[in-house]
Amino acid sequence: MEGELYKEICRIENLLSAWARVKEKGSAGGIDRVTIESFEDGLEKNLRELSEQLSSRHYIPEPYQEVNIPKDDNEFRSLSLPTIRDKIVQQAAKDLLEPILDKEFLDVSYAYRANKGPAKAIGRVSHLVVNEKREWVTLCDIDQYFDTIHHDLLFSMLSGIVRDDKLLTLIRLWVKMGKVDAKMRWKDTLKGIAQGSIISPLLSNLFLHPFDRMMVEKQFGYVRYADNFIILSRSEGEAYRALKDTKWFLEKRLKLNLNPGSSVKRVQDGFEFLGILFNGPEKAISKEKMADLKTRISKTIDLQKDKSLNDLMETIEGIGRYYGRILPQHILEELDDWMVECLKSHLSRAYQDGLFEKKDDIKIVLSDVNFLSRNHQLFNKRTTKGIIAYCRRKKRDAGGGGVTITIKKDPVKKKKREYQKLESEGFELLVTTPGVFIGKTKRGISIRERGIKRHEAPLLNLKNIAILSRGVTISSNVIEYCAGRGMPIDFVGFDGKPYAKIYPLQSASASLGIAQLRAFEDGRAHALAKGFVSGKIRNQINLAKYYHKYRKGRDEEFTAIFGEKIKLMESLAKEARVAPEKDMEILRGKLFSIEGRAAGGYWELIEKMLDEDIEFEGRVRRGATDLVNSLLNYGYGILYSRIWEAILKAGLNPYISYLHKSQDGKPTLVFDLIEEFRQQAVDRAVFSLITKGEELEIEKGFLTNETRKRVAEKVLERIHTVEVFRGKEMRLSQIMKGQARAVAGFLEGNLTHYRPYIGKW
Repeated sequence: MEGELYKEICRIENLLSAWARVKEKGSAGGIDRVTIESFEDGLEKNLRELSEQLSSRHYIPEPYQEVNIPKDDNEFRSLSLPTIRDKIVQQAAKDLLEPILDKEFLDVSYAYRANKGPAKAIGRVSHLVVNEKREWVTLCDIDQYFDTIHHDLLFSMLSGIVRDDKLLTLIRLWVKMGKVDAKMRWKDTLKGIAQGSIISPLLSNLFLHPFDRMMVEKQFGYVRYADNFIILSRSEGEAYRALKDTKWFLEKRLKLNLNPGSSVKRVQDGFEFLGILFNGPEKAISKEKMADLKTRISKTIDLQKDKSLNDLMETIEGIGRYYGRILPQHILEELDDWMVECLKSHLSRAYQDGLFEKKDDIKIVLSDVNFLSRNHQLFNKRTTKGIIAYCRRKKRDAGGGGVTITIKKDPVKKKKREYQKLESEGFELLVTTPGVFIGKTKRGISIRERGIKRHEAPLLNLKNIAILSRGVTISSNVIEYCAGRGMPIDFVGFDGKPYAKIYPLQSASASLGIAQLRAFEDGRAHALAKGFVSGKIRNQINLAKYYHKYRKGRDEEFTAIFGEKIKLMESLAKEARVAPEKDMEILRGKLFSIEGRAAGGYWELIEKMLDEDIEFEGRVRRGATDLVNSLLNYGYGILYSRIWEAILKAGLNPYISYLHKSQDGKPTLVFDLIEEFRQQAVDRAVFSLITKGEELEIEKGFLTNETRKRVAEKVLERIHTVEVFRGKEMRLSQIMKGQARAVAGFLEGNLTHYRPYIGKW
């Protein structure tokens, strides 16, 4: 009915609903300088006056306030801002008009419409390229579209759909209204519609609706987003015909012009639409766009102005809305990684400058941070811990945090340890570079890359070669030399587990093998199983005590549970030592139960200890994807090969075991003996790397090459560390071999009992 839509706009309840939308957007005011807040102070009165003015036809909008927004290349984009009261009326009109006009619009139009948007426009382009195999693309952009819309043509289209003269008159007022610049100079609006007006996007879609209809009728592969559109064709001829028809229709029917850059090209050559680069089925963004997004992220972090990071989160949400469902995860991860680095830089400086007093202050700020990629969303907590740990390290390096504990050492012993460490540095050759050649010279073992010598390890102290990379070639001369000196060559996978070993031909002792089997009958098997478990628990206790010694008074969470957990573990170590079971299967079950309960206490202490440095939520043996467990598993793999070597040298059969049930093809005795050495050889090395702030990284579930090298070096350094063991100075590697011989001696009856290795604290 004539005038019914206009009457709806006048109603208080519709104006109130429109006000709520305007307020939700946080709209800026216009030329009258009335803000959202000041309008809300007299909301009921203001809306009533607005309703009365509309009903009496006395409503006249204010002129638009012209605002120039900087663009790239020293250009500006001109916006025309309505007042708050005019925005409310425009919003009310849009709410009523939109459902009516949207029914007319076609599926090929994706901007400013509910359930459409850039992601779906990009999806449609992908469908035309991948599914419909369209091989030619025409890229088009209308020149100064919003500023050149012809008013008479626009209202001719609008009046054909909207039968309400009062509403049409109201819309004409908004379209024709002039604008005022910063110097209060009036500018007439003879053509175009205001960019910044709430009603303009709807009118802009309406104006191009006849063009949309023509493109669909001609069955072109056409997708439009506002004034940007793309035409995908099956042939070059069709592409040029589409471009010709486009120019004619826009110029003759709508009085619009294409930008000079409109062109035809092959899809296979790649093209860009809505900021997305298409290369066949693959989607990406240009280097310029990536740099622009990174700049936007970094510029929004200003902790002096905004400690809550609200501006940053608004920027990330905006990027996510546009790109989140379009771009592949690796690009979103790159943006997340950039944001993390920016946060580290800004937060660490703020922490050093005293803007944040405690690490918990940083944690609170980071609690509201959201990420773009699934990987960062999944491991949000881990990322937060990493940022906090970085801030603490930077403050500590700057001399602003932590408690320094000085322990007096005998200067002679200290110097002795330094030279023992220097000696051990020649024990190991780690090969970490793919594709190198390992050869032998008169003086040492050489590493060559593409014929160029990169390194030579002297033969004097060399005891082991470990190959940690793929594609490595080794000469038979090296193998012969190592075999002649009992020097193992280990091949280690990305997970740290040795997958092959070159070792001199050496068989287990037959008599010792018989003794290994007889142990199940004479009780020695039971004693060894109990010794392995009680020894492991004692080493867990001692390592925890070692850390407690340096954390008393400065790590409240660790100290709070320390006494309780140590008491539990000590009782479990005793329980393991005296377990009375005669049946081996039942004994194993009980020992594994004891070991599991003790491990629960130990790893809870470790979790508290590492809490400030890294995300760690407990021990995961297989399939670990977090950094701490991956570091530990890699270190245990290196230790595994050394224990295996010790067992072979002792003449033991590695496939006959006691704590672990024998399994075909698995050296289960290695699993037994390794338990005593995990804490001192690996845990201590890994935790040292973490707490000292070493750069440790994991990518796609695997440690990076540099991280694997660093872990291997640190674990091997620990394995060759000298300590006093039962009154003698020995390297840990020697103790391992000694413990393997002790197992053999106990089995053969040369020792009355087996004493597990227990490290000092």
